[in-house]
Amino acid sequence: LKTGAVIWKKQSFHLSFSTPMLINVDGQDQLAMAFANDVVGVDPNSGELLWRHPHPCKKFSITPPVWGADNILFISSAYECGSRALQLRQSDGKTTVKELWASSRMRVHHGTIIRLGDLVIGSSGTSGPAPLTAVNVKTGEVVWQDRAFPKANLVYADGKLILLDEDGQLALIHLSMQGMKVIAKAAVLESIAWTPPTLVGTNLYVRDRRTIVALDLR
Repeated sequence: LKTGAVIWKKQSFHLSFSTPMLINVDGQDQLAMAFANDVVGVDPNSGELLWRHPHPCKKFSITPPVWGADNILFISSAYECGSRALQLRQSDGKTTVKELWASSRMRVHHGTIIRLGDLVIGSSGTSGPAPLTAVNVKTGEVVWQDRAFPKANLVYADGKLILLDEDGQLALIHLSMQGMKVIAKAAVLESIAWTPPTLVGTNLYVRDRRTIVALDLR
């Protein structure tokens, strides 16, 4: 970071837009990445490949993986790909990968995914309807779906879900195992809002292709 010198440059996988995630597997830091055909873990210090698991998508993986304290890595992609949950374990520098399930019932295109307890929640769909979908991360069971909003990005704070859909509608939502309840909503943007909201304290920053807006949520 101080000099710009390349520390390592290794591995080669089919292009993906998914953001790498730093996770800790039983005491070992790993960089988890979802590519177009694989999910991989590498050593962030050396670039050494620690593990690799198939995740065939034909096109792209865009949404970052979601990591849980129970060592479950959840990956969801749109198009023909779907979702899968991987159980990671590490011992003596070796990582084992066990696929718990794979399903096409949830296909998150480019929105954020949040995990609450055993639920992973995201906006499922490539084009057309994209219902908010809650899936049991351990079994792959679809717990509930709700079509109240089009494709959306999510932030979770203060026990509530902040949702910004692609039409520019902002909503505050209460989530449970039974479904979702909209507390409040308002139109705040107009021109295709695909950027995830950013919450800093009580200030929420949202943008579409034309405008950036700062909102005070107090």
